[in-house]
Amino acid sequence: MVTLRNTYTDIESWLELQEQNFNQSEIAQFKAAVALAQSYYQNSKFYPTQIATIDHAIACATTVANLNLYADAVIATILFDLPRFTHEWKKEVSVFGDKIIELVDGINKVSQIRKIGTLADVENQIDKSAQIEVIRKMLLAMASDIRVVLIVLVGRGELMLNLKTCQDIDMQKKIANETVKIYAPLANRLGMWQVKWELEDLSLKYLQPEQYKKIATLLEETREERLNYIEVVKSFVSKQMDESGIKDYQVSGRAKHIYSIWRKMKKKNYDFKDLYDIRAIRIIVPEIKDCYTVLGIVHTQYSPIPGEFVDYISNPKANNYQSLHTCVIGHENRVIEIQIRTFAMHDHAEYGVAAHWRYKEVDENGVDQNPEFTEKLAWLRQLLDWRDDLIDKENAAEVFKNEVFNDTIYVMTPNGRVISLPKGSTPIDFAYQLHSNLGHRCRGAKVNGQIVPLNTELENGQKVEVLTVKHGGPSIHWLHEGLVKSSKAISHIRRFIRNQNSEEFYALGKEILDKECAKFATNIRPEVKIIVAKLNLVNEKNLCINLGRGDFSAVELRETIQKIIEQKKASKAEGKDEIILQEIAALEQQAQSKKTPKKIAGVLVDGVSGILTHIAKCCKPLPGDKIIGFITQGNGVAIHRTNCQELSRQAQKFPNKVVTIAWGSGVENMHFNVDIEVVANDRSGLLRDLTVFFASEKLSINGLRSAVKNNKASMLFSIQLNNGVFDFKWLENKVLAIDGVLEVVRK
Repeated sequence: MVTLRNTYTDIESWLELQEQNFNQSEIAQFKAAVALAQSYYQNSKFYPTQIATIDHAIACATTVANLNLYADAVIATILFDLPRFTHEWKKEVSVFGDKIIELVDGINKVSQIRKIGTLADVENQIDKSAQIEVIRKMLLAMASDIRVVLIVLVGRGELMLNLKTCQDIDMQKKIANETVKIYAPLANRLGMWQVKWELEDLSLKYLQPEQYKKIATLLEETREERLNYIEVVKSFVSKQMDESGIKDYQVSGRAKHIYSIWRKMKKKNYDFKDLYDIRAIRIIVPEIKDCYTVLGIVHTQYSPIPGEFVDYISNPKANNYQSLHTCVIGHENRVIEIQIRTFAMHDHAEYGVAAHWRYKEVDENGVDQNPEFTEKLAWLRQLLDWRDDLIDKENAAEVFKNEVFNDTIYVMTPNGRVISLPKGSTPIDFAYQLHSNLGHRCRGAKVNGQIVPLNTELENGQKVEVLTVKHGGPSIHWLHEGLVKSSKAISHIRRFIRNQNSEEFYALGKEILDKECAKFATNIRPEVKIIVAKLNLVNEKNLCINLGRGDFSAVELRETIQKIIEQKKASKAEGKDEIILQEIAALEQQAQSKKTPKKIAGVLVDGVSGILTHIAKCCKPLPGDKIIGFITQGNGVAIHRTNCQELSRQAQKFPNKVVTIAWGSGVENMHFNVDIEVVANDRSGLLRDLTVFFASEKLSINGLRSAVKNNKASMLFSIQLNNGVFDFKWLENKVLAIDGVLEVVRK
């Protein structure tokens, strides 16, 4: 749970409770933090509840401690409200260290976001949803330490528990609405499902009190019968798993949450008695292969309901949630929902990022000893962009390609509307984000009430006001001097300038060309006609006009000249195309610079070993396949099968990026994945027979997707090979021998 019931009676007993997980030095700091907090919080209530601020802080700190967020997070939670009581709070907190100041400051800033105003003035529902979306992003972007967000979620859970002490019904609904729209989805994206469910249930209690009470009553009335039935199913499934040789598993009943029941009843117009997934069990096993074995057992012993099987293991949700979900007709012809996952998947599903803090270990030199934790944080920054909830997904895909989440800042208009911009953006970018005409007429800006230059880089949480002239347009120098970062501003400026007089463009472009060429010594400077050819232009005049109107920048011109000089040096290498040589040299350098490069050890690129390579996901070649390489941007050489259609498309666009590669020695010790599609007449026990076959041949199943249409089952198995040897013809004959199988295809 996000909020834990108190097991202490006073501060002394609370400190004794913490001795189970913290050393004496940390306990001493807790005691000092509590003393400091009490000196400021005395007699104050945590608005809008009637709970004492110190009690709220200690309750939150208890949960933070149990989430293993470390002692500094516990101290910061105790002192979270200090900025409200004194402007000198940083001086007071400094005795605990800079990290505590950073955490308290982060909590304070993130907490302030909810005070930027309501969305009552936003009439369009789509605009309102988009604004809520960007506020969620802002919550994450403003937290330099992700634990800040976790602490804020803990605080929100504690607030919701005590919201009943608030006498203002309108305030209760406002906070509940804010919780269900901003904070619960935030917990969802962090993968903190238990937090999400509790926040949603507590919010429904105030938003739909009658429905909440009705569902809670019905659940309680059927509780004993439901628990007895689940015990029967648990016992039966456990017996089947024991007989199959699966060890160290857990089978438990799964609680159905009030909010999710209410939402399903509303969405599908169901009555409570029509819901079949209020009966549910969860099976937790050690390894992924066990998940699919259990799935085979369940579908053999019970009849699966068509269309109700979902494989979130091979196709995880956006927040990296993984599990197998299925609904079957169990004993007494009752439907029961079953979830199957590993212990690691379960940890992530329950507490997400919070569950992984406990595993981070840093040695005395500050080196991360757990690279998996680092990967989790990388995943977090890439996927907490709410892309599943975005309305215009097609447009969003283009934006995210260049302006990914961890390079985004969030600033506000004077009336509190939140605007997202790429990191490094200036007031000009901000103006164009609001309206193209506002960007054209922008001549100055105020940031937090202070006039600033147009080249000022904006920061998270700032309030920006644009200063304009009545008439006018943008300057080409805004592009060449790097005053704009966003693709939207750049395209608007280029479009405006493109419509101006071409002679003026030529003069300006000629000036830029001469200036950039002068930066290189005459003995190495390339001729203008070579620069023109490199840029795929017609002549020097065409080059100057393009420069003058901003079709490409002075920086791009300078980089092009530098590349020509470097390629000229590289072309001296005998028998090699200069571009390929340059690309391979860059890859060699990249591979050497990485401490743990992702190399396919048994692959030679143009006869060279040790180059950064990876198996292409589109065709998944195996040793023995005819292969060819394609140089990618920042990820080395992709290894494709020669008949790969995706490679064919890319090669037509970029023929110079295709390189010769070959399997070398060592592939027999490597792991490979292969996708096998099995088409068969649908029948009971089909999935079991297939999974038993793969298990008997020691072929590990990493993923499964299935579909049934017109009584034909199509199943795509993702199989891990523990060495480079794979005889597809043998596998095909074996699988075709299984009853009902019609076709076996390697994808």
